[in-house]
Amino acid sequence: MEKYHLIITSLAQSDIAECVRFVLRVSKAAAITLANDIYRALNSLETFPERNSVFEMPKAFPFIVRKHIINNRYIALYTVENNSVVIYRVIDSRRKFNYLLYK
Repeated sequence: MEKYHLIITSLAQSDIAECVRFVLRVSKAAAITLANDIYRALNSLETFPERNSVFEMPKAFPFIVRKHIINNRYIALYTVENNSVVIYRVIDSRRKFNYLLYK
């Protein structure tokens, strides 16, 4: 089975940090668990990244973007390019996030 190279953009890394900082206000242990869960889910995309559905916001991205749901709360937006998976955003689905996609 082919293994893809995972690339997490700086914007996605900032998104993850923001999510973890938010949870850190409540619990350090929960924040650590969240960070581990997010990175474990992202690393799972190294195998069969096409398993997730296409993200339907064509104006936000001029190319095919897939979404990976993490812990039923976070959405990783990524694309598969040759032998790489590029993570563009990791957003909290409980927020109004449309504006984030056009930054």
